Amino acid sequence: MPSSHSTLKRAVTTIRDTMYPVRCAGCGRFGAALCGACKSGLDAAILTANGRCPNCAAAWTDSGFCTRCQSWGIILDRCLAAFEMAGTPRRLIYRLKYDHHRDIAPGMSRYLAHLAQSGFDAAVAVPLHPRRERGRGFNQAALILEPLRWPQLPGRLERVRNTNHQVGRNEQERWRGMADAFRYTGPELTGMQIAIIDDVVTTGATVVECARALKFHGARSVTAIAFARTSYVLPSVAVIED
Repeated sequence: MPSSHSTLKRAVTTIRDTMYPVRCAGCGRFGAALCGACKSGLDAAILTANGRCPNCAAAWTDSGFCTRCQSWGIILDRCLAAFEMAGTPRRLIYRLKYDHHRDIAPGMSRYLAHLAQSGFDAAVAVPLHPRRERGRGFNQAALILEPLRWPQLPGRLERVRNTNHQVGRNEQERWRGMADAFRYTGPELTGMQIAIIDDVVTTGATVVECARALKFHGARSVTAIAFARTSYVLPSVAVIED
């Protein structure tokens, strides 16, 4: 059952959205979920290959893959991200995820469409555990994926362990916490190329474990596509990867 705190927060959000005009999630201006100025700023901030790891999209200026994604092995083939987890992109994720501004998800999704240059056979949002989804009232990754109308996974990817929040955990703790957290049920995925959709990729532990479950059932390749990528994970920085 949802906690009393989460139920109260959803009620307050509903009252707020009913009584007050829409405000930009990026800068707070009235009139739109994402104003023209913030859209223009996002358009200018879209990540390019320059200065990014070709494998995981984190900031990287040396040759080859960066040190952050070497632990991914051959499970997750690649990660693509539209933005660095900072500034307006960070504010949008917080407003969607914690302030329940679901109306900004369609605006975020169009930047994922920009990333999908190569074909894939199916896409799936990183699932929340049912208990956490009930508490939040929605799955933010699913809201971002929905407007894209990409082909869906033929079966079901689900989170079978209600993993603890990742905030404040170091990298090793986050990886241990996500082990065996996901399960796929449904038709075999033999030879399929699959995209995993999430709002933010930090260490990659979540999307790697999703990819592990999908490849166990025959997926040929799995690519994570995220709205934002955190390049630097420090103990003092709050991490909001689920």
